[in-house]
Amino acid sequence: MRRWAMVLVVLIVLTSIPSPAAARERIKGIYSAISGIFTGMWVAKEAELYERHGLSMELVYIPAASKVVQAMLGGEAPLALSGGKAVVDANLAGADLVIFGGAANVPAFYLMARPEINSIQELKGKPVGVTRAGSSTDFTMRYVLKKFGLEPDKDVPILQIGGMPELAAAISQGIIVAAPFSSPTNLRAQKVGAKVLIDMGKAGVPFQHTGLLTRRPYLKTNEDVVRRFLKAYAEGVHLFHAQKEMAKKVIGKYTRTTDPEMLEATWQYAVDYVEKIPYPTRDGLREPIAQSVHPRARTAHPDMFVDKLWGK
Repeated sequence: MRRWAMVLVVLIVLTSIPSPAAARERIKGIYSAISGIFTGMWVAKEAELYERHGLSMELVYIPAASKVVQAMLGGEAPLALSGGKAVVDANLAGADLVIFGGAANVPAFYLMARPEINSIQELKGKPVGVTRAGSSTDFTMRYVLKKFGLEPDKDVPILQIGGMPELAAAISQGIIVAAPFSSPTNLRAQKVGAKVLIDMGKAGVPFQHTGLLTRRPYLKTNEDVVRRFLKAYAEGVHLFHAQKEMAKKVIGKYTRTTDPEMLEATWQYAVDYVEKIPYPTRDGLREPIAQSVHPRARTAHPDMFVDKLWGK
């Protein structure tokens, strides 16, 4: 009860921020995976919460955080819900992206492998998959391999496969032997025989798995729009907790499934891993900075990548 009381306080504070009564502003927002992590964003759309805050929001799916970064820098959309590591990589190379909210603050993946693989050590010499280089799946795979004494690329080839559904297809076809999955795609992988080696979300690793993103120049000139988007998103998170059956219908629409088991599992995954109060995690950016080989990483600090929109 105490935690939900805090959620309600935050929503009240956000809603108290004035917004103009002008016509709805048309805007695009990107999401980077077919995953329960994005349930708050989807529910806010289907429940018309963006419209309530004066935004006519179009959601666009672009698989992999590295491609989302390219799209944002190219002006395709000003807002996104996507991987935090890609922001670190892009900004160290000179980009101007910023994280203003946190959706998932741990690596919310299940590292899954084909039936013949029983341990991380057995991955040596065998190809594993990620969505794209620089993505959260890439970070997770490299982190796990190093933790177990294996050198990414040298000991274990890492293949870029595409989106989550493509990873499931690749593991079923034997193109790869392991990959990180989120829900509901983990169930698709499970149905073709893959099994969980590690639940990374419970490994105690702080990581900005998914954050709310924009560009600093856009935030500077459109802070009210960003705040209204944040209000609607936070309300969407609250709503998917409060109205389970409605949330499952929304999940079904965006994941294109009617399977009751998958809908239930994806909703529970969202409840378990989506932050109830969407604060970003500065500690969750330290490991991506440490992993970077860019010269600027040596002097980089998490505050370089996070905006203090929350006053924290």
